[in-house]
Amino acid sequence: MLINPLYQPVAGHDFADLIADYPLGIIVGSELVATHMPMLAVREPDGSVVVESHIPLADPLHTVLAAGREVLLIFPGPSAYISPDWYTHAGLPTYDFEPVHIRGQATMMDQPALEDHLRRLIDHHENRVRPRQEGPDTAAPGSSSGPWRMNDSAEDSMHRLLRVIAGFRLRPRSVEFKSKIGQNRPADEVPITAQHLSLMRHPDARYLADLMKRVTVPRDDTDPPTDG
Repeated sequence: MLINPLYQPVAGHDFADLIADYPLGIIVGSELVATHMPMLAVREPDGSVVVESHIPLADPLHTVLAAGREVLLIFPGPSAYISPDWYTHAGLPTYDFEPVHIRGQATMMDQPALEDHLRRLIDHHENRVRPRQEGPDTAAPGSSSGPWRMNDSAEDSMHRLLRVIAGFRLRPRSVEFKSKIGQNRPADEVPITAQHLSLMRHPDARYLADLMKRVTVPRDDTDPPTDG
């Protein structure tokens, strides 16, 4: 992935944060075989990050992963259209976005590790379901307050699922993290663009707006805008 040196992530926001917020990634193997799966970025005690996921045994990529061949994980992340009407300097329409590309070889999980992975994956998502977090007064009709938890029926379904999927952990060999959030424009335009994005209905736009508010643009207002 081509990365303009300007497009560095803001301080305190790394690729693991992006995966936590946008966990549905794409696994790409040999011969351009690909599949979409939810993933977890797990921070190890030494500060490194390992990516966890699972895959159906019937998926051709299971053979690729189990054989230890290198794969590419793609996390598209958030994206939003940027109108030149928002600029104070001349410009063209563009997109701001924040993707992650990770390369590495997978290590397959045993059954206990796979079950633990699925439970942590469920907890990760359930704890981020906002209406349930906010309680019964704001929850959708028919939903309970608090995160959903496994019951006996769900446990039975879990054990049936474990027989037809495989889990894996991937320690990145390389990580490419591109955070294009207006750093190529004059510094005075970044907060203006963020304000416009924050008013848009799509959550991706608001996500990028929040990041833009944390950007320190290493450019002078008199510098001409750059492409990209």
